[in-house]
Amino acid sequence: MAVLLASQLLSRKPDARKSAEERKALSLELADIVSKSPLTIIACVTDIGAAFEYASVSNQRELYHFAYKPLTERFQYFLQDHKSVGIIIADHRGRDDDRLFRAHHDTLIAKPGNTVSGYSRLIEGLFLQDSCHSIGIQLADFAAGAIHRAYSTKDSELAKIIRPRIRAKSDGSVAGHGIVHHPRERFRPNLERK
Repeated sequence: MAVLLASQLLSRKPDARKSAEERKALSLELADIVSKSPLTIIACVTDIGAAFEYASVSNQRELYHFAYKPLTERFQYFLQDHKSVGIIIADHRGRDDDRLFRAHHDTLIAKPGNTVSGYSRLIEGLFLQDSCHSIGIQLADFAAGAIHRAYSTKDSELAKIIRPRIRAKSDGSVAGHGIVHHPRERFRPNLERK
């Protein structure tokens, strides 16, 4: 039921004739649906300034890969906690980006060690799908957008609504568990949100 309702909301194309209030009402309606749905949100908030201080990050593609590792690690931990297995489905980004992204994913999966988590709970390879054909990716985009707004504009209204769906520790905190600040050791304190 929740996915069907989300599908109906997500399939509504942005309409320039809709007022800002009407668009906001749609976002609030979708956030409410997400908050009551049986799903878990895991997000990585990357300090872009700090990320570009790393030699491995010099462009947008490398930044995307940089954020992917801590995000997939938390997904692996989630699967371990639930004694389950899972797959990763990501948004298609173009032929060359997809090829490089798959190679990055395969490198992470194939090389457990001191700096890379083991990914024994992930099955299959990386699935890439155009978001216009995937309600799951659209929901992930919506959640990411809500969290991004909370960090970039301090407009946390939508993030507060979906917060019950963010992976949390037993004490209810989400930092480092459902929301990863990356790079942790260089993440600027003024960017942190509760």
